[in-house]
Amino acid sequence: MSESLKVLVVDDSVTYRQILSSVVNSIKGAELIGTAPNGKICLAKIELTKPDIVLLDVDMPVMNGLATLNIIKKDYPQIEVIMISGINSETASRTINALRAGALDFISKPKTTSIEDSVSELRSLLVTLFSIATSRKYTRRIQQNSNLSERIIEKNEKPFQTRIQEEPRLLSTPVESRDLSSSASLFKPQIIRRPARVDVVAIGVSTGGPNALMEIIPKLEAPFPVPILTVQHMPPLFTASLAEQISKMSAINVVEGADDQEIESGIMYIAPGGHHMLVRAGKDGKKRLGLSDTPPVNSCRPAVDVLFRSIALNYGANVLSVILTGMGNDGLAGVIEIRRKGGYSLVQDEKSSLIWGMPGAVSQANEADEVIGLANIAQRIMQLVRK
Repeated sequence: MSESLKVLVVDDSVTYRQILSSVVNSIKGAELIGTAPNGKICLAKIELTKPDIVLLDVDMPVMNGLATLNIIKKDYPQIEVIMISGINSETASRTINALRAGALDFISKPKTTSIEDSVSELRSLLVTLFSIATSRKYTRRIQQNSNLSERIIEKNEKPFQTRIQEEPRLLSTPVESRDLSSSASLFKPQIIRRPARVDVVAIGVSTGGPNALMEIIPKLEAPFPVPILTVQHMPPLFTASLAEQISKMSAINVVEGADDQEIESGIMYIAPGGHHMLVRAGKDGKKRLGLSDTPPVNSCRPAVDVLFRSIALNYGANVLSVILTGMGNDGLAGVIEIRRKGGYSLVQDEKSSLIWGMPGAVSQANEADEVIGLANIAQRIMQLVRK
């Protein structure tokens, strides 16, 4: 990048401020511009240093992370905020609230006894998020420049009739004829797939997912006729808090999946952090959830591919897969298996995705039946499951 991403570190722990500062200093293109031990001092330093991004601890004295975040998003909406979260149920709940309030994402404090291991783990996570923050920064700048150009043009542009009088040559310029035969291939008819009956909705999502799910699921109407099985890349405890919060907002019941749990229509099951979730045929003939601690797939556990492959095996053609915002390509192999069985594939479009990695991978592999904006996904799901 041509200019540094200015970063402010905020944490009440001296040790963790040092760790985060070390991580920031090790990332090319990032510049540590200061630290703060609480939200009150953070806000004062924002005024002085004008950071691009704030690494903000969730739990702090004087002013906690959520209260600080609310002020930042109100007064400095252009600043990206990444929450730094401990791992306990209370902090997890606050972190989910922070995502709803506008935080870019969160990272959990690594549970390691080695500072070197903590630095390595944090660096890997922050490199990805800094990349997203940088991309969003430059997108905003391009939009601002575009809006400015439009205002200048609008201000200086003469009325159409005046321009005709001053430039009559525009009316007499011959139109160039073109041979369009070379473009014929662009208009070849394409095969349109029709969705089969839907017996299950399968959702895969990662970075930016909590807000995407909170946009979609509350719009689904009850009674919802089929189960929804979901993988959201998250650590343990956070998936339970996410399920609880979405459930409170929605007409359908949302729960964290459990081993040997019967899969019922009208319920959304979210894979628990740290475990793969899959579908199994029970001895009673009913479909049940299974949890597995087998190694990560696509560096993820839970992994979308693990769930989707088991869904393809157990539901055949009657599957609606939905891939939402997220980094990487987890879910692509699973979508391919679902579609080979006859299932139908929706993916979130690039414009409405925080990061178009997972949905982009499906789209670019020509495995998306529809690419649609986040605001329209719930309505489309309802249309397809009712069909």
